[in-house]
Amino acid sequence: MILAADIGGTTCKLGIFDPSLKLIEKWQIPTDTTDEGGNILKDIHVSFKDKLRVHNLSYEDFTGAGIGVPGPVDFEAGVVNGAINLNWYAHKDIKKDFEVLSGMPTIVDNDANLATLGEQAFGAGRNKKDVVMFTLGTGVGGGVIVNNLLVHGTGGSAGEIGHIKVAVEENLKCNCGGTGCLESVASTLGLKNMAYKYQNEFEQSALDTMISSDSLNAKAIFENAEKQDPLSLYLVDKMTSYLAIGISNIAATLNPSRIILGGGLSQAGEFLLSRVLKQFRNFTFPPAVDSTEIVFASLGNDAGIYGAAKIVSQYKK
Repeated sequence: MILAADIGGTTCKLGIFDPSLKLIEKWQIPTDTTDEGGNILKDIHVSFKDKLRVHNLSYEDFTGAGIGVPGPVDFEAGVVNGAINLNWYAHKDIKKDFEVLSGMPTIVDNDANLATLGEQAFGAGRNKKDVVMFTLGTGVGGGVIVNNLLVHGTGGSAGEIGHIKVAVEENLKCNCGGTGCLESVASTLGLKNMAYKYQNEFEQSALDTMISSDSLNAKAIFENAEKQDPLSLYLVDKMTSYLAIGISNIAATLNPSRIILGGGLSQAGEFLLSRVLKQFRNFTFPPAVDSTEIVFASLGNDAGIYGAAKIVSQYKK
């Protein structure tokens, strides 16, 4: 059996899986980021112990634990190099700390990596051995799977899709400190920043009041784009064009059979996908177009715990 945790800035999603990776139970607890995030792993440990008692189980019944964290991870060492959302500002040895708490073998990976693995094994990428996922939210994350295994790279930076350079001419600052990154134009924050940049090029827009009151959000941009508001439509077309360039680069480099779009912005559905597909076909090396399918994620918020369970099953036999 396997325990799984997906640590987020607001909640920690937890799960118990049987040996065949069937989900037995899932639940969540608040993420306590006080005291430099020092209580997070302790809270997960206590919650697991409490839940296992209900099922008449103990840690001895489990092969290991998989933990996803929102930061760059040295996969071999199980160390995260800071996670700002969790109030971790230095290297933190998650593997060691949780193994001390639980006595259980622990595998740690980036949360977007594990969400990708969850989708590949149980969701939108099922039965496909080469899969790439783009998570479109406050930022842009992702993961790369080749021959059923996550690619981590030498320093753990493989799959940092949000930092592919696609929009240097926009000169919009990315969270990494650079400019031109996919994240700077294809995230919720990127859409807002482009709205501020281009507002004055349109005489009147349904977004004007929200921009002036600093209450604009990505959902409003997509809703008004569907109503043919000129500024909103311009922003969505720009965003989907840049996203298609990023996907095109991945398709030509890795040639996955399936590219999965997840995260909050993917809820825009067909309105987003139809535009991405049109530009993807225009930009991409033709053989890669023919062999690559672009689909939406299907597991929602559960993808991370499914991936955390799957990676334990792959590495802890």
